[in-house]
Formats: sequence, structure tokens, C-alpha cells
Amino acid sequence: MLSSSDELQNELNRLQHLVDRRDAVLSAMAEVSRLLSLHLDPLEEAPRMLELIGRALEVSRAYIFVNGENEAGERTISQCAEWSAPGFPPQIDNPDLQDLPYEAAGYSRWETLLSQNQLLYGIVADFPVDEHELLVNQDIQSLIVAPIFVHDTWWGFMGFDDCTTSHIWEPVEAETLRSLAVMFGVALHNQQIQQQILNSQHEMLRELSTPLLPIADEIMVLPLIGTIDRQRAAQVMETLLEGVAQYQATLVIVDITGVAMVDTQVAQTLIQAARAVKLLGARVMLTGIKPQIAQTLVHLDVDLSDIDMQGSLKSGIAAALQTMQKG
Repeated sequence: MLSSSDELQNELNRLQHLVDRRDAVLSAMAEVSRLLSLHLDPLEEAPRMLELIGRALEVSRAYIFVNGENEAGERTISQCAEWSAPGFPPQIDNPDLQDLPYEAAGYSRWETLLSQNQLLYGIVADFPVDEHELLVNQDIQSLIVAPIFVHDTWWGFMGFDDCTTSHIWEPVEAETLRSLAVMFGVALHNQQIQQQILNSQHEMLRELSTPLLPIADEIMVLPLIGTIDRQRAAQVMETLLEGVAQYQATLVIVDITGVAMVDTQVAQTLIQAARAVKLLGARVMLTGIKPQIAQTLVHLDVDLSDIDMQGSLKSGIAAALQTMQKG
């Protein structure tokens, strides 16, 4: 039997451990916040984030699962990130934890609670029997999971395992997990917003760099500026064909006054574009050919028989309008 002094010392040790643990958790959360603010893709930082929190809380595993949907239309879960403490086998490569249907696997309770933004926690032995097998196979004695929401959408969940004891989860552990899940969901939402902005900017630049301008009935101008690489060459082709089909153009004037250099790739792009446009019942006129570009085309021995030529955009437009009036 312990003496009163021993009991007091044990209590002091317990309280000191809680204080140390709280400080470790606060420090880990601060570092997680820094990591998530610095990187565009939160999933890349997820293993480090889970390790920081897992060590601070002294759990066996920390992990993230993402929701999905199978061909039958069932909601599924797949593990996408994990940290395991030394001595505890990781489960990230466990095929049983990939594309697992909630309902068919016996986890409808999880789906209901988590989709309602509730925590799910407890001792595995107290869980419904249908949930035991998969958890016991991972040596989990107790666990706690929190839903991850991206804006208003339930994205997945994050959780901690204890594989050593029938752990009773304390409020500080629950609040830490809840806060971490919220932070991660916000980071994912920010990533989506940033990607939408990038996509919008890319589309804007795409339209600005390859604008197709109607100037008269059935006549369009495509002014090209800058360098034409492989990606932009494909973009030129796409813009031309879509424009001819959409506006029922019979002539597209491609002005290369602003193109710094014409090499084999640019020349082949122009030829292929002219041939493709011809198949749609239209033709291509090339304007803005500078002397050095003319020399390059001659040197490359490029066959431009499918393309009309004019020295400047102004003369090209005049010739096109004159032809249209005669027609």
C-alpha cells in the first residue's frame, strides 16, 4: 500500500506529465500551422503533420482517409497518409484500407456520425461487432477520428490509434484532433481556391496569347506574338479549328508580325493548321512576314502552297475584304 507521500508524488508526476504533454501539443500545432501555410498541397505535408501530432500525443498511429465512390455508387474510404510510432506496423500499404465501402464493410455508423460532423471514439471492444475484424487485425485497442470538411463538403477523416491500452480519450486529445482536422480542411479549401485562380489565370493568358478576332462576315484574324513552343503550337491549331467551326469562317488571317523567330516547328504548325482549316472548307492567309523570316522559310524549304501570303496585316485585311466584295 502506498503511503500518502508516495500518492502525492505520483499525482505530481501525473500532473507534470499532462503539462509537458500540453506544451508538446501546442508546439506541434504551431508547427503544423506553419507547414500548412507554406505549402500549396496539404497532402504533401500530411505525413510530417501527423508525425508531429502523433509524437506529441504519444499515440500508436495517426492517419488520414479520403472519401471516394465506387462504380456501384457507394461511398468509399481510402487511406492516403499515415504516421506510425516505432514498433507499430504501418497500414498505409494495407489493401484492405483502399476503396473500402462504408456500408458493405459494416461502417455505416461511421459514415452517419462523421458526415454529421461528429467525433467518433472509444474502445474497440465496445464497438459494434461488425466493426471489430478490420480494427483488431491492426491491433487497435482504442481510437478516435474526426471528420475533415472542405468548405461544406465532407472530404474524409483523420484519426489516432492506441494499440497498447484501452485508452480513454481526454478532452485535450479530442480537441487537438478536431482542431487539426479543421486546419487541414481549411488548407485543402485554400488549395482548391488557389488552383481555381491558377486555372482562371491560365485560361485568361491562353485567350490573350492566342486571340481569334472576327473582323467581318466569315473573316477572322489570329495575331501571334512571342515564342511558339510545342504547347502553344497545339493551342494555335485548336483555336483555329474551333474558331472556323464556331463562326463558319471561310478565311483566317494569321499574322506573325509579333513572332520573334520562325523555326521548323513554327513552320510545320502553320502548314498543319492550313491543311486542317482547308478540310473545314476555309483557307489561311499568312501576314507579317519579315525579311529574315522569309529567308528562314526559304532555307527550311517549307511548302507553303496551301497558304496565301500578304506582307502586312493591313494589306491582308484589305485583300480579304476586296475578295469578299467581288464574291
